[in-house]
Amino acid sequence: MAAALRMLSRRDLSEGEIRERLTKKGFPHAEASATIRRLRELGLVDDPKLCARLVRSYRETRGYGSAKIAWALRRRGFSPDLVEETVREFSTGEEELAAASAALRKKFRGGLLKGRVGAAKAYRFLAGRGFPPETCRRAIGGFSFEIQEGEG
Repeated sequence: MAAALRMLSRRDLSEGEIRERLTKKGFPHAEASATIRRLRELGLVDDPKLCARLVRSYRETRGYGSAKIAWALRRRGFSPDLVEETVREFSTGEEELAAASAALRKKFRGGLLKGRVGAAKAYRFLAGRGFPPETCRRAIGGFSFEIQEGEG
């Protein structure tokens, strides 16, 4: 229990992260599970709450799309069902589009290159951030329109 409390004193961790760290330190699986159960009872570990907070953080501060958010959460040891449910709950189409547009504005402050080359570069950037294809196309179309409006 003391090892888990020291881990949690540094930052919030998912149950999966705690289990992995405890087993790496040599604790038996049963003891790690009992410790996690006790931490949950004490309210020190709350995967749904932490998962929701991380979804908002990844979206707002890092500008990630839903696919990259889901990948990051699975890497942090959250259950696939919880990840899917939480990402779906916090990722509406309009939020995705707004996040993709904001990421484009931040990355391409000077504007996109004209034509297919610029659009392809922007698409690769957004796809790498985990945005779905349709959101990438809509964000690039809106970004190009914003630039054309501002130039005139």
